[in-house]
Amino acid sequence: MAPMTVGPIIDGRELADGGGGFADVHNPATGEIIARQACCSADTVGRVVDNSQSTFASPAWQRLTAADRGRLLLRLADLIDSRAEELAELELQDVGKPISQLRGAELPLTSAIIRFYAGAADKIEGSVKSTDGGCFYLTTYEPYGVVAGILPWNYPLVNAALKVPPALAAGNVIVLKPSVETPLTTVAFARLCLEAGIPAGAVNVVTGAGSQAGNALVSHPAVRKVSFTGSTAVGQAIQRLATDSMKAVNLECGGKNAIIVFADADLERAAQAVAISAFVNCGQLCVSCSRLLVQDTVADAFLDLLRDKVGRIQVGDPREAATQIGPMITQAQYRTVLRYLEAAPAQGCRVVCGGGAMALPGPLQQGFWVQPTVLADVRPGMAVHDEEIFGPVLSVSTFRDEAEAVRLSNSVEYGLSGSVWTANGERALRLARALDTGIIWANTMLTGYPQIPVPPHKMSGTGVELGMEGLLAFCRRKSIMLGYDNTAPVGWGL
Repeated sequence: MAPMTVGPIIDGRELADGGGGFADVHNPATGEIIARQACCSADTVGRVVDNSQSTFASPAWQRLTAADRGRLLLRLADLIDSRAEELAELELQDVGKPISQLRGAELPLTSAIIRFYAGAADKIEGSVKSTDGGCFYLTTYEPYGVVAGILPWNYPLVNAALKVPPALAAGNVIVLKPSVETPLTTVAFARLCLEAGIPAGAVNVVTGAGSQAGNALVSHPAVRKVSFTGSTAVGQAIQRLATDSMKAVNLECGGKNAIIVFADADLERAAQAVAISAFVNCGQLCVSCSRLLVQDTVADAFLDLLRDKVGRIQVGDPREAATQIGPMITQAQYRTVLRYLEAAPAQGCRVVCGGGAMALPGPLQQGFWVQPTVLADVRPGMAVHDEEIFGPVLSVSTFRDEAEAVRLSNSVEYGLSGSVWTANGERALRLARALDTGIIWANTMLTGYPQIPVPPHKMSGTGVELGMEGLLAFCRRKSIMLGYDNTAPVGWGL
């Protein structure tokens, strides 16, 4: 079967040629080419943004009330549900995710996020600060206009839902830029926006490499807000690029998050949490906990428990219902992970399980497969402790007491998430305050979406996504003073 074609979307039309050449899209489970992508030149990106700006100013967009936008988003959520199998198939081929993960988690989460912001669209409230001195002092919120949503390759569909619904609910229009590696569901998502009745041009798409299409999008003067999810290095580059034009920038970047297990924890449940957090999506999740800090008195027993669970994880064909882990999503990231694993023993790490590439049979033999790996005896200063690997690799360190657990957790430059497992409620609250991360899960893991905000700390980013806070992140604040007393003095009284 010939590869499908995919290209940029402008004003409801998909272009067969974006002026920036073409790129192949690969299935990471098999290595085969599944699509031919038309990439955007800087000129095409400019045309797309100009169309978005015209759409924002158009009567068709401006006459929509907040409730109208909410109703359109509800239609979009219904379409996501009705086309779930089509979207799952695209994401499975493009990203290599297990079908069980897509059907059981990601597709339901996508429509849940859309419905959350559909319901929130008419609930953006300002406030009256004071009525003193013959004036009403008001604060209110308004849309930026054209915003850019730059998506990562690890969760392209979910991240489209993290950016498009709050942007539209707040009254903006948006230009999406998917990763050049994984464009398929982003373009499909934009098509469904049109089918839901969202005006053409309100959700446009540019395709291609970040160095070409992404930079042109961020630099365009009509783009007033940039929301980016991806690596810290690229986030830093985007922030620098946006500085000269004073664009608002929201960055959700890397993580090197710790899950802390105390001796009094329910070790069985904690081990389940460690396994899902470290290895879901083949470790390619920013908020996953890729560092295990376990109290020294139970470390050996806990490692035995964890080794058994990791050994039972099903790695293989994403189409099989029993598969829990698929391949690495990109060849570049596959090679990066293997370099970390090759260097780990020389740094003093002990391989508990895994430790290298996997060989799968038949059509999967060309895929990007890595064994779920646990590395023990890891200390600060080691690359596997300090740096985000973004693969199925868990580093294990031990601690003596609460103070050392906090110190180890906070010893890295990232601060996205963390998890604490203890039967002591007071200790859980103390650590929730002491850990320098934006999210803390205590005796639970990867729960709370879409209601909870995700506010990264340190080098994990700026701003916030999700929750009502994520909606307000797509709004500009404005203060208004309304005088109502014509007898009140004005200025010098000349």
